[in-house]
Amino acid sequence: MTGLLMVIHLLSAVLWIGGVFYAYVILRPSVGFLSGPERISLWDRVFTRFFRWVWVLIAALLISGYGMLFSSFGGFGSPGYLHGMQLFGWLTIITFAVLAFGPYRQLHLAVAAEDWSRGGEMIPRIRRLVHIIMWLGLVSIAIGGGGAFL
Repeated sequence: MTGLLMVIHLLSAVLWIGGVFYAYVILRPSVGFLSGPERISLWDRVFTRFFRWVWVLIAALLISGYGMLFSSFGGFGSPGYLHGMQLFGWLTIITFAVLAFGPYRQLHLAVAAEDWSRGGEMIPRIRRLVHIIMWLGLVSIAIGGGGAFL
């Protein structure tokens, strides 16, 4: 069972943070040629689709992570690196929730109302939070993957 939980956990982390990396490092610089409304609409569509998956991935991370923690790693008496991974994982999830229920929600409402000015105001806020999520997620993955060997 631990093997299956580990695979689910790793794939969920890779898909989420890999998607964030792609959006931040590849997609963001590539859409600069689009006009304001086109760019804002594109980001709304991208985030809408991606965030649906992120919620599923977060659930998979929590279920698989705590499943392994309590079935294979001794619960909260587990090695310290697992607590570090949890800390950075929770910070990543909390930052995502702030993004999803704050600036992204405002962007989505602005696009629906064709309020391009308001939508444009949300893009830099979203960008900052995505950047934070990317680094928190990468640190969490590094701690979880390398912690036992460091």
